[in-house]
Amino acid sequence: MADLSLEEEAVLKVVDSFPIAVSNGDRELQKSVALADGGLAIYRAKDGFPGPIRRMPASDFQKPTPNHDPFVEMHWAPRVDLRGSFAQVWSRYVLTDNGAIVHCGINALQLTKLQGAWKIHSALYSMEPDACDQLGAKTAQDLRPRDGWRETRGE
Repeated sequence: MADLSLEEEAVLKVVDSFPIAVSNGDRELQKSVALADGGLAIYRAKDGFPGPIRRMPASDFQKPTPNHDPFVEMHWAPRVDLRGSFAQVWSRYVLTDNGAIVHCGINALQLTKLQGAWKIHSALYSMEPDACDQLGAKTAQDLRPRDGWRETRGE
């Protein structure tokens, strides 16, 4: 990826914090980077075809339980589009649990800058268990975020 501006780096810092918060079950971190009144839309592919879209408010997303099992979700080659107080980040990702690939997909995150801080307003993502080769998970370079996981990355 080309050199990033300071503002693009700030956006990616928030984007990198979100999967760590979700995977670690860290609701406080999640609240610090995502707006509770935002929204999410998810589809899980089956046999190469997108399934129904599941929509929910961000406040309902990944509520950790006492027996929360941490996982690792890393993304690569993020494309950051930035204009004023809006940003969009599109990237491919891989989710692993105890070192085994669970699925890959696309993350599309929309952010707004409020009171000087970037916050995730909405997120769209696909869960594509059969698309990891097509999305390039095995050859991905510069995986992000590198640190902060409760589970070992399984490298």
